Amino acid sequence: MLAPYRWICDYADVKSDPHTLADKMVMTGNGVEEVVELGGNIRNVVVGRIEKITKHPDADKLQICMIDVGDEDLLQIVTGADNVFEGACVPVAKAPAMLPAGPIKKGRLRGVESFGMLCSGGELNLKEEDYPGAGVNGIMILAGEPAVGMDIRELLHLSGTVIDFEVGANRPDCLSMIGTAREASAADQVAFRLPEVKYEEHETKTEELVSVKIKAPDLCTRYIAAAVTDVKIEPSPEWIKLRLREAGIRPINNIVDITNFVMLETGQPMHAFDASKIRGGEIIVRRAENGEKMKTLDDKERTFTENMLLICDQEGPIGVAGVMGGLDSEITDETKTVVFESAKFMYGNIRQTSRGLGLSTESSMRFSKGVDAVTTMFAMQRALTLVSELGAGKVANGMIDVLNEDLKQKVIKVNAARINAKLGTDIPAKEMQQYLNRVFIQTGIIGDELVCTIPAFRSDIYGTADIAEEVARIYGYDNIPETDALTSLRRGRVSEFEAKTDVLKDYLKDMGFLECVTYSFTGPQDYAKIGADVPESVKIINPLGDDSSLMRTTLVPHMLSAVALNQNRKNENVQLFEVSRGYFPQEGEPLPHEVPMIVLAQTGSKDFFDMKGILENIVRLTAGAEIRCGRADEPWLHPGISADIFVGAEKIGVMGSVHPDTMKVFGMPERAVIAQVDLEKLYALAKPETKFKALPKFPAATRDLAVIVDTDTGAGDLMAAMKEAGGKRVEKVELFDVFSGAQTGAGKKSVAYAITMRSPEGTMRDEEVDAVMKKILKVLEKDFGAQLRQ
Repeated sequence: MLAPYRWICDYADVKSDPHTLADKMVMTGNGVEEVVELGGNIRNVVVGRIEKITKHPDADKLQICMIDVGDEDLLQIVTGADNVFEGACVPVAKAPAMLPAGPIKKGRLRGVESFGMLCSGGELNLKEEDYPGAGVNGIMILAGEPAVGMDIRELLHLSGTVIDFEVGANRPDCLSMIGTAREASAADQVAFRLPEVKYEEHETKTEELVSVKIKAPDLCTRYIAAAVTDVKIEPSPEWIKLRLREAGIRPINNIVDITNFVMLETGQPMHAFDASKIRGGEIIVRRAENGEKMKTLDDKERTFTENMLLICDQEGPIGVAGVMGGLDSEITDETKTVVFESAKFMYGNIRQTSRGLGLSTESSMRFSKGVDAVTTMFAMQRALTLVSELGAGKVANGMIDVLNEDLKQKVIKVNAARINAKLGTDIPAKEMQQYLNRVFIQTGIIGDELVCTIPAFRSDIYGTADIAEEVARIYGYDNIPETDALTSLRRGRVSEFEAKTDVLKDYLKDMGFLECVTYSFTGPQDYAKIGADVPESVKIINPLGDDSSLMRTTLVPHMLSAVALNQNRKNENVQLFEVSRGYFPQEGEPLPHEVPMIVLAQTGSKDFFDMKGILENIVRLTAGAEIRCGRADEPWLHPGISADIFVGAEKIGVMGSVHPDTMKVFGMPERAVIAQVDLEKLYALAKPETKFKALPKFPAATRDLAVIVDTDTGAGDLMAAMKEAGGKRVEKVELFDVFSGAQTGAGKKSVAYAITMRSPEGTMRDEEVDAVMKKILKVLEKDFGAQLRQ
């Protein structure tokens, strides 16, 4: 934020020069980008009076001017300007000189020496609104009779010092000259004073001219309206123009300049409406309707959504709350009655609206960081004071103040010993009290306890840590002594969860997967894309938009978006994974339950069985267990190429080929296989210790078994039944063929398995193998209606 040094001095009796003050404020926690000397690119440019003009002997369009610049001799300058005349006072760049466009040196024009240059307003970076005559096409003629030889920067107020402060998001109060002056008074240890509020009210009542209705009290906690009649629209006095220009704001007219001046002074954005353009004489603060439109002051038509807050009259919108006013209600030269607005809008909503419209203003920037309801009233009083002081109109009697907020000041009690313990200092409580009072936190002492009354403009202070920070920055960070660590150093180690996850990630990277990271925010449309209902979710209070208004409970939509992006960039063989968390609300708990998850995706030549093999290895590596597959019922997965993943009786995830409809929604040109696993459940199933066993002494016997079953019978269910029926003799069951056709009959399919059997007691004889196979087939016939394929 640009803070003119002289404006800061209006409220604080600063003793230090600008550079010293900037250094002191840095040491009290205020960031300073730079100290800018205004007019530094203009040197040796003075006021000159043209005493004599003669024509150039060898050029019809050139004139020779003899100019009094306060020196003993007149200065000779050759110019091509045709608007100069004898007796005119003009800006003169005496060679050698410096202008914003570059250096000026003496030269020779058509054989005649010229010892400088006469300057136009543009050459001094001035416009007509900055100084009368600066916008003419020619040399700038200075008004009145300025002192000859006077530095042009002094005459035109082009000199001065501006400190560019870096204001943190937690200190919105410092986005104002008053807030900056408070910090300057604390840093320089000088007195601070608020500007005066004093004005005379006239007979006409504000409530007779306008009424206010708040239909969105959750988004507007205070709205103050005041009226001014008999308005005289005219240029602001030079001292206001100077303050605005130094702070980077272009002066417009007295009423608009008052609102901008008060915004910069107090940090509270204001707006002025032409009362005659408030249809029905009623201001209504409400949410927009989807598709509602209005032209803003920049002459652009804006389209609103239902989450945006508007200032309306009885017929429609006249302003975007906290962002910009409407074109139809702007102040013009014909305006006779003005309604001033000073309000507190919820900062999250204004930030969302500003981003949604792509419209950032000084007002929206301040509202987005937060304003306080007390300053809202002070800002209105300051605006009316300036109206009265400038003679811009008559202040109507009374105000309309709609308040939906408790203005009671917050009181925090802090133990001084705790602050010292946090800072490693030994500061007496009395001294802490003095430091806190210096930053306008009124503090009393009861025993060893500090009782701190927090001013409304310090919305960043909540507890002991914040009070300790205030003490530390005024005491001086460089004064805090170095202390030894209070605990002994010990070797760091990762948690069991992190260790298992590291193993999992290393395996996937070895298999050619790349790790990706996506946002934890999601929205209803992401669930709609995968055909799922929006689950009970953690809602974000101040979302950036509707598409990021919830904390996600699944990683699938974002992974599908990443896959689609890669496919559409001609990356044919995609292998991605992400380890992140799902956020599930807990009843009666302020924080959600965070469930660690992993999502994997493969494209190209990889299919369902490749993914199944990856998952089998993951489960073996991290839990020392085997998976079992069951039929899945997820809308985003292909119904015939998907499966729920179980370890024992516990479902830990799901996998399968992406449903064709889902592929269309995400714009995926090729198929993809995806899986999601709940790592919390998986790791909980891990065996507490790893057991090793000797290699088998006796050979295995392998038999193939092909059976015909109903089409909807799960291959994984058959496999689990075989293992259970075969008991300890069955070492492994592997599916190697699935077939359906005329030979199997309608609604039937053939599945073939390789069954590996082994006995620890000796080589299995054929009759033993046959007995196990008969037992397995009997169970399949009974439980699944299976028939041995001939």
